[in-house]
Amino acid sequence: MKAAIIGGGIIGLSSAYYLNQAGWSVTVFERGDLSDNCSFGNMGYLSPSHFVPLAQPGVVSQGILWMFDQKSPFYVRPELSWPLIDWGLKFVRACNTRNVERSARPMTDLLLLSRKLTAEWARSDEFAFEYHENGCINYYRTEKYEKGELETVRAGRDLGLDIRILSREEIHELEPELKPDVRGGAWYRDDAHLHPNSLMRELKSVLERKGVMIRTNTEVTGIEKKSGKINTLRLSDGSAWTGDLVVLAAGSWSREAARMAGEYLPVMPGKGYSMTVDVAHQPLKHPCILLEAKVAITPWEKKLRIGSTMEIGKVNDRILLPRVQGILEAVPKYLPGYTGDPAFREMSDLIKLKENLRSKVWYGFRPLSVDGLPYIGYAKKTSNLIIASGHAMLGLSFGAGTGKLVAELADGKPTSVGVSAFDPGRV
Repeated sequence: MKAAIIGGGIIGLSSAYYLNQAGWSVTVFERGDLSDNCSFGNMGYLSPSHFVPLAQPGVVSQGILWMFDQKSPFYVRPELSWPLIDWGLKFVRACNTRNVERSARPMTDLLLLSRKLTAEWARSDEFAFEYHENGCINYYRTEKYEKGELETVRAGRDLGLDIRILSREEIHELEPELKPDVRGGAWYRDDAHLHPNSLMRELKSVLERKGVMIRTNTEVTGIEKKSGKINTLRLSDGSAWTGDLVVLAAGSWSREAARMAGEYLPVMPGKGYSMTVDVAHQPLKHPCILLEAKVAITPWEKKLRIGSTMEIGKVNDRILLPRVQGILEAVPKYLPGYTGDPAFREMSDLIKLKENLRSKVWYGFRPLSVDGLPYIGYAKKTSNLIIASGHAMLGLSFGAGTGKLVAELADGKPTSVGVSAFDPGRV
């Protein structure tokens, strides 16, 4: 049995891994060169803590206020675009308590499954990548955000997650070199983190050793169907693929790919930025999220990555400097120990001077679904097309688990966790 996967990010390669394990002959078609897609520049989090979907009460009103602040973490680029209008209307309708309540359990189940499977990779002889299981701390500086975080903690504990509320003093004990200037925090102890660049390189190598064909710089330009089933993929180099199963895991380009198959899939690109600093000594012991600033920080042995921002609009190559500067300015407010760090100061100065931006600031496009849950399941009108997209900023967190579900769906087996909430036909 032959399977084609459209997209070579973490979702596509994870699907290839488990399909190959199940005995499928797999070919991956990736429009880029597998060196810098969104799976490389992310924060490396495996986050059961992120069980609340992006579409939630208050996010629209807060987002409108943020749009008037050039350094804010949220921005919708105004444009007369039917895909954006269509997505936006559906997203607004999904921003309610009911969506959060119905999403929490399936999100948690898939996040925990994916963390478990990724841990198996890390401990196996097949892979070699940096991996840590010391949780993630959400820091808050104000009473407002403390109240909101405590509500999330209660919901997380009801789902069975291991979460500890930390005082300022307890945080200083956990981070003695930086002594965060915060009111308190929530330590999500089920979370883990890894170095995504290493994982992606390793995953590609493992797949190729197993016989998976990965065709980079090869775009699917046409899809031919017969009797509700895909029989041919037309490719940018003039060749064609024929087989039994197609998996659509094209990230932010999934809407266009789905349209070629006659399917409707509302996905919008959400641009995110990150900056990576080399460090001779790593003072930060735990990955953390600065809640008011919506900034995430990941420490690895020799690197520090800082990331944030959700810029919704069509794919573009512009870097909005005020938003990047806002990310960097937030860090020393929470972690004053970084104020004098030479590498951190050098990056901040370069961005102010607008020098060497391409080498200092990474950006990528996260595929946003209309309700904050990914799309995982068979397409409505195409019997041999499995959709695996819309994972937003949680692609890595959902990656291995989604790949496992894709293989189970392809073989008609019971899935490791329920998938009804992720059905692409819900929209």
